[in-house]
Amino acid sequence: MKLSKRLFSPVAALLLIGVMAGLGRAAYIGHKDPDMPVFLSVYPDAKGTAIDDCATCHRTGEAPVPGDPLGRTAQVNSCDFCHAAMKMNNGKPLNTLNPFGREFMRHGRSAAALKGMAALDSDGDGVSNADEIAARTLPGDPDSVPSMPLAPSVTLTLDQMIKSLAVIDVPLFMNVSKSPDGDRYDDLRGFLLIDVLKAAGMSESATSVDVISVDGYAKTFTIEQLRVMYPQSAPVFGLGEKELGECWIVKYFAKGLVEGAPLPPAGVMLTYEMNGEPYDSAIMVPETGKLRGSGPLRVTGPQMIQPGPPDLSSKAPESCNDVVPRVYQYHRDGYEKNSDYCVKAVVALRVNPMPKGMRAPHWQPDAMKHISGRSLIVYGALDKKN
Repeated sequence: MKLSKRLFSPVAALLLIGVMAGLGRAAYIGHKDPDMPVFLSVYPDAKGTAIDDCATCHRTGEAPVPGDPLGRTAQVNSCDFCHAAMKMNNGKPLNTLNPFGREFMRHGRSAAALKGMAALDSDGDGVSNADEIAARTLPGDPDSVPSMPLAPSVTLTLDQMIKSLAVIDVPLFMNVSKSPDGDRYDDLRGFLLIDVLKAAGMSESATSVDVISVDGYAKTFTIEQLRVMYPQSAPVFGLGEKELGECWIVKYFAKGLVEGAPLPPAGVMLTYEMNGEPYDSAIMVPETGKLRGSGPLRVTGPQMIQPGPPDLSSKAPESCNDVVPRVYQYHRDGYEKNSDYCVKAVVALRVNPMPKGMRAPHWQPDAMKHISGRSLIVYGALDKKN
């Protein structure tokens, strides 16, 4: 691993018009969720705000912490909790709805149901659902109330971080589940995420951080996870397209890979370059809800449970099992998919727990500005305000 204070060379001009037209908080479109479009048909002014989000109907919860030697759990965001609940229940959905979501289901899961619920107070915090929605606070969360003051927040730009933080260069092995890009070895440049949080004024009471993408997807890391440098496995060669044709497994982009020599330890990072190039700034395809491009800021994490080898994509042709040795065939549970720890187009870091009696700032309408301005907002358990 190489530490550097080298200044970031200017990136190519952003396609701002495309970014402004293509971005929005709509990760649920990619999940083919039928309910948020119904919600927006009743409350169209909520589009692109804090409540244009899965957390409007889904709750946070406890989930296992990857790599924790004691098998401990931690409170995670609603996205992670849904995914963890499915895994803990053998792929079958569990009830991850909050009080507003449950009431929506009981009333018929329709536009008429939402209208009939407007005067109710689903989360029992003394404010009606309609008033919470108008104020852009969560109608299913009693700790999100319009009268609460805003939690501390700090905006950090990439240029500021480059000037004030240690810039780290490290090769990273990425094991993916179903991406057509396959497993890969890349050279990444960025900062340890724990250093970013310290620069923002993270409180000593902080327990975790939610890393949030411009499309609303979120990933929770405990502060303990962020303090660890995790060992990586040695690169495995001979698994590329040249050797295996359509059954290729790996792309080798990182320089200086040595067979049998483990990659250097790596931590959870906020990165801005991959293989010597800045990330393409993200735009979202409205029809699919999928992001195109990963930047300008992306969080990456190494394998935390056990360094492991590459394996086939879950979408590889069945015939590849006759070509590829069993050790490199698809292993969903046997091999740790650290692509699960990566978040594209990061625009916000929520430091938990939220200070008692405070609520999150409404940063969502400015999400596109963070993309074009190469910046992010950090809020929550901070010891200073901007």
